[in-house]
Amino acid sequence: MNILGIDVSKDTLDCCLLINNEPYYHIFDNSEIGFFNLLVIYNNFKVTSVGFESTGNYHKKLERYLSSNGLNPYILKPIVIANFRKVLSLHGKTDKTDSYAIAQFLAVGDLSDYLSFPIRDTFTPILSSLILLDKQIRQTKNSIHAIELNPDVSTVLTDLEDVKDYLTTTKDRVQKNTIDLLYKLCPEAKQVKNDIDGVGDSLLLYLIPMLYDHFDKFTLKQINAFFGLNPISYQSGTSVYKKDKISKRGDPQVLKLLYMSAISALRTNEILKDKYKRLKDNGKPSKVALVSVMAHLLKAIVIKLSHYTKRTLKENTKIKL
Repeated sequence: MNILGIDVSKDTLDCCLLINNEPYYHIFDNSEIGFFNLLVIYNNFKVTSVGFESTGNYHKKLERYLSSNGLNPYILKPIVIANFRKVLSLHGKTDKTDSYAIAQFLAVGDLSDYLSFPIRDTFTPILSSLILLDKQIRQTKNSIHAIELNPDVSTVLTDLEDVKDYLTTTKDRVQKNTIDLLYKLCPEAKQVKNDIDGVGDSLLLYLIPMLYDHFDKFTLKQINAFFGLNPISYQSGTSVYKKDKISKRGDPQVLKLLYMSAISALRTNEILKDKYKRLKDNGKPSKVALVSVMAHLLKAIVIKLSHYTKRTLKENTKIKL
């Protein structure tokens, strides 16, 4: 295992290359040229793991560059590396010793919590803006309805109608451009949409960025739980029980869109329509049957994504699509 630890600062990248646990040090500029030289080192020495601390804006360009070139760097927490330095008993805190500590942590530490999520990080602020725009539109509409009760506010109403129209136009334009960006960065998403009846642009826009980076490192059961579709039980003592329900601990926007897509799929997708009917015939409540359809849709999307990206899932699961 050859490992590359990088201490990122505003101007430089201090690198420690561990080859058979022997450190070799390099310094590059924190620039496109430095990134290219770093990539040369990575390829020439067949590096298996590369990582650096989260340093605000300083590490973002490097993270994007590596991700765009097919690398998945680990983004480490500074407090974790600081504590790990104490274990190594390093003398003096310098950029060189920091890069060595990072490299050693990559060699022996548990890295499951430090995966890089470049696609998710790209879309998260945009999707948050879309949700905020949608909220502003609803609030403006509610204000218009309240103000209409007063007959002397026609001028104000005109201004608010203009605001509502502007917000709606802006939201539609941002959403269209974001969907185009999704299909550019994650072209497999369009293939998933074409393959599964009931799945549309809006669901994929909020779902795919959360999945795309590392869905192959998790089981379908874990992904199901991540989006809040896993059942939970409530019990207090030996006498107080409540009905099982889904946790809803996932992104509420994804859950909402999965629900709407499931409703649509029951009209257009014969497989899901038959599943819903079978569950109902077996005595399942409508809500339980619908949640099962939502979970089926989510699994179908993940499996199709695995097929088109050629990234193997942690479990070999077959599902009718």
